[in-house]
Amino acid sequence: MGRRIISVGLVLFLAVCSQAAETIFNVDVFWGWGGCYRPMEWTPIDIGVTSTLDSPFEGSLLISAPQDSLNTMNIHHGFVLTPSIPLHLPLVTKLAFTAETANVRLTDAKGRTRWQYSFRLWDFSNQPSSLTPVQERDLLIGFVGRRKFGISQLDQKTICVTNSGTGMVYLKDKLGRIVPWDWTGFSSLDLLMLYDTNWSELNRQQLNAIKEWVQNGGRLLIVMGSEPLAADNPIAQMLPFEIEPSRQMELPAGFLSKFGLNSQKSETVVRWPMKERSDSNAVGIEKFDSGDIIFATSYIGFGRVGVLGFDPEGLSGGQASNSASFWVEIISKVLDDSSAALTETRSSSRSARVVSGFSTSVVLQRRIAINDQQKSGPEFQDTHSFAIGGPQLCSNAVMGYFYNLPQLRPLSIIWVILLFALLALLLGPVDYFVLKRLDKQPLTWLTSCFWIILFSAGAYYGVAYLRGGRLTFRAVSVLDGIKKTGCSWSTTYSGLFAPSSADYKIEGLANNQWWSGISPTANNIYRYSEQGPGRSIYFDQFDGKNIPASLPVSIWTMQCLMTETKAEKLPIDAEVRCDGKQAAVKIINQSQTSIKKGYVLFKDNEALAFESVPAMSTKEFTGQLSFYQSWLNDEQVYSRADDYYYSRYGEDYSSVQLNRNSVLLAEGTNQRSRTISAYLANGAAVVCAEFDDSPLSYKLKNRSCLYEHIQIVRLVVLNAN
Repeated sequence: MGRRIISVGLVLFLAVCSQAAETIFNVDVFWGWGGCYRPMEWTPIDIGVTSTLDSPFEGSLLISAPQDSLNTMNIHHGFVLTPSIPLHLPLVTKLAFTAETANVRLTDAKGRTRWQYSFRLWDFSNQPSSLTPVQERDLLIGFVGRRKFGISQLDQKTICVTNSGTGMVYLKDKLGRIVPWDWTGFSSLDLLMLYDTNWSELNRQQLNAIKEWVQNGGRLLIVMGSEPLAADNPIAQMLPFEIEPSRQMELPAGFLSKFGLNSQKSETVVRWPMKERSDSNAVGIEKFDSGDIIFATSYIGFGRVGVLGFDPEGLSGGQASNSASFWVEIISKVLDDSSAALTETRSSSRSARVVSGFSTSVVLQRRIAINDQQKSGPEFQDTHSFAIGGPQLCSNAVMGYFYNLPQLRPLSIIWVILLFALLALLLGPVDYFVLKRLDKQPLTWLTSCFWIILFSAGAYYGVAYLRGGRLTFRAVSVLDGIKKTGCSWSTTYSGLFAPSSADYKIEGLANNQWWSGISPTANNIYRYSEQGPGRSIYFDQFDGKNIPASLPVSIWTMQCLMTETKAEKLPIDAEVRCDGKQAAVKIINQSQTSIKKGYVLFKDNEALAFESVPAMSTKEFTGQLSFYQSWLNDEQVYSRADDYYYSRYGEDYSSVQLNRNSVLLAEGTNQRSRTISAYLANGAAVVCAEFDDSPLSYKLKNRSCLYEHIQIVRLVVLNAN
């Protein structure tokens, strides 16, 4: 009896200790931008950790969530928690539209779980969901600063208008201290708005993250307020404008009327005058005032920035009723793609598709507009379905090329028919007549088992022979850069085919690479019909990188991946001269691999094609310009998008070839291509070169593998015309 009492007491004591151990940590997790996220794109996660410990704690944070219909992203992040000091962990992940739960776990140095929780991201009941998926036709604006001059009502008074319909406008805040530390944390945004921001709240890593995001294609609007923008601020250093000390000045009537304000009465505000830098080589600068600049926009890298040199909160009270119109005009100037060749003229019946009852254009153009009575809201807003956009369709096309391997092609039904016919023949007439002739008919049970075992082994090894092949790593990469700016970015799509199930590791990775798993996706994703992901990929995420720790790939399948990184430099350089229809170009190949072919693209779809350039050599080409079918005008980029969707039933990809233009409009390259189009319209030239089987900078660890790599390089040469 005494032993039982002692045992029960010990169990209760351990239970109490376990409960106490669980409550040592307090973990707060915030998903996306104010609960908004774009499915299958990088999404920020803000995690705050506090504890009641009296000594430093070394541990790891593990986040696991479905990132698409096939893959689960598992993120590992190590940290050290100091007693009495809250720890902020700004991480990023990708979330699938069908992600119901996400698991967050905190472990100690020995791997023991010290805290864990399963967050419910989607609820099929009538309760509001904790996350809001942003559709392709919606506009997502991130906001940091002070909400003034009608900003709080902006998303309610406006809609997103596209060349395929209307959508919602989401305006979501983040405090300065929890702004993402990596550029991927801003990837899901259409616009980042910094309004009277307290710059001292943002550390240098956050500022550099914003700068890198803009250079890779982001859109940024800065509204000056009471806080000066210091000259050593990374954002100030990338601007083509110098912001002078503030002073009280009068706004011209022309400016007021141009931006939807009442111009009948003069307005005096505190302005931060701007002047263009003398050493600026920015393209597409628009100045909205003579003399001291009040508002200006410019392309910077592959992105676009707008700076408003005064706080509109200082306008007279009568202007408040015009706040929505004012912000629509300002934001439209920053989002503007009107100068690009990829415009609404391409939204013809040939280059559109029908999704969920409405048409979606090949290249979606978003703009913000007033939500008047004629435009009462989105034409279609279904929270239970998600239609993918053009970039994802192009990604499907690239992955369709990866699946074009003999090992992945479906076996012909003829082999199955022949196999069963032969087995039936052996089990029936052949077995019967042979045993009868030998007078051994009672051994039928033994010979039947023998034939079945023989055919089972033959089927397995026969399929292994037909579908096995070599371990193959296919990759398609796009490197984009702008001459004399130091702005270079790289996006790589890759597919790893495994002839045997194993945990594969990659070595030789750079410290600034962002890896993620990708998978071909159906045009429409539904909450109720989509099955859960079946693959888990493990990543180590630290400052400025998300590196795969291991890639578990099953036998006879392919794992597709995407890598995004800021490149150090391009492997080519060029000098371009154009005089009317005559052009001359000098191509400098700085790599150890020869250039297979290429062309120099000018505005109006005119180009000069050039031949191969050997490794580490220079060649000059001259000739007459002619029309070129580039990514700017390829109507067939999405023509067979449905054929590239890899369902669980398996399609025949034997006829799928890589469409280079699909690569240039896929995820990770789409926005850069749109900005390059704007550069072309402003007089720049683009040198496009394809390398002949360029080696990858990384490889599989301790594995003999066949590497196939297509590398496309685009160099923007400013002021070439």
